[in-house]
Amino acid sequence: MEHQFNTEIAKKYGVPEAIFIHNLYFWILKNQCNGRHFYDGRSWTYNSLTALEKIFPYFSRSQIRRTIEKCVNNGAVLKGSFNKKGYDKTNWFALTDEVLTVYGGY
Repeated sequence: MEHQFNTEIAKKYGVPEAIFIHNLYFWILKNQCNGRHFYDGRSWTYNSLTALEKIFPYFSRSQIRRTIEKCVNNGAVLKGSFNKKGYDKTNWFALTDEVLTVYGGY
């Protein structure tokens, strides 16, 4: 698997965050193009921590948690819950307008 990132995003938020954000951007763009997972005026993607550990095998679970927390706290990523079952704790993510502007929108 190959991962890449946007250097402007990396300068502003950090390299691990830029890698995570770029992965989100790929899936959010795909969902946008397919008309899927549109809530609260924006397109979203989702993943569990277990899945994210497989996607990013070079990050520990705690590094992934910290990266997500940093992205949310710094205003790069929105976190939501659009699960159909109350017990489902899968995380949903959207990119803020500030980040989307760097990517040129959807």
